[in-house]
Amino acid sequence: MRTLFVLAPLALLSGAGMGQEKLATPAQEAATTSEKKLAALIERFEKQDTEALDAYSKASEAHDEAEKSKALARRPGKGFIPEFRALAEEAQGTETAARAWLWVLRLIGNDPKESKRIVDLLLEQHMQSEALGELTDRVRDREALRAMVDESPHERVRAGALLALGKLLLDSAKSEDKAEGRDCLEAVVSEYGELSYGQDSTFAAAADRHLFELDRLQLGMVAPDFEATDENGVQWKLSDYRGKVVVVDFWGNW
Repeated sequence: MRTLFVLAPLALLSGAGMGQEKLATPAQEAATTSEKKLAALIERFEKQDTEALDAYSKASEAHDEAEKSKALARRPGKGFIPEFRALAEEAQGTETAARAWLWVLRLIGNDPKESKRIVDLLLEQHMQSEALGELTDRVRDREALRAMVDESPHERVRAGALLALGKLLLDSAKSEDKAEGRDCLEAVVSEYGELSYGQDSTFAAAADRHLFELDRLQLGMVAPDFEATDENGVQWKLSDYRGKVVVVDFWGNW
């Protein structure tokens, strides 16, 4: 009898626990399905690309130009756009949609009008998405970049937008724009400097390159000195030619 008294409460607790399990909503199920579709589509794209590059590498080793051309032609590209676009529209408003639109943008090539439409859509519908970090280098609109700096909850997106805005402003002929560009780059260094940038750099290093150019490599400034070896193996320094008109030609083979 004691066993019954012990088991009964356990059974009740188990039943209560089962009753409290939350089932996925239709929206959650749809989001999961779209995410799986995107992962499968990307995997198929990358598999085709890898196979084409492997074929190109083998053809290169065999010095077979015809096969090299065929291999390059097999690389995936615009043919995948309809699938990525359809998935982005199907998953509208989700993180999956943002990532799918970025794939469309990546594959679309030289189509400024359509590229702008997609960028505008991403900024309008996906400002909260972390995926916008991939977009900052493509945006050439000051107000759009400022909006990303002000509104994105993700520091990597804000850092990328601030860096892009700084570079954009430095390209201006107006002194006030250049001053604002400097402020942007210095803010990148102070606020986001330790964040990784690219494969092996940081946002601080990326911003410092442009600040160095601004401070040291403008017309009328003394060029930074360096040493090199000429074609005859003779060591020389740039400062050896100060006051002379000099053409410095660098070349290399990789």
